[in-house]
Amino acid sequence: MNRIDLIIDALELFHDTPMVENERSVLLKALAAARELKALKPVAWLTVEGHETTSAKVVISISMQKQINGIPLYALEVTK
Repeated sequence: MNRIDLIIDALELFHDTPMVENERSVLLKALAAARELKALKPVAWLTVEGHETTSAKVVISISMQKQINGIPLYALEVTK
């Protein structure tokens, strides 16, 4: 179980707890946002080659295809 699953589980625990309407609204929005985050797919993969402790060059590259040792990069919607 990853961290987003823990957040969703915690929010679902309080789903049926008695609360005032504005509190329930906030909980439901947070639960929906957590589920959206869980459903996100990476838009690119970051890979790093080389060693920082040696004189070898460190090469950073971004690929649109899944990389075995890559770090997934996600795009989040920015709202104001």
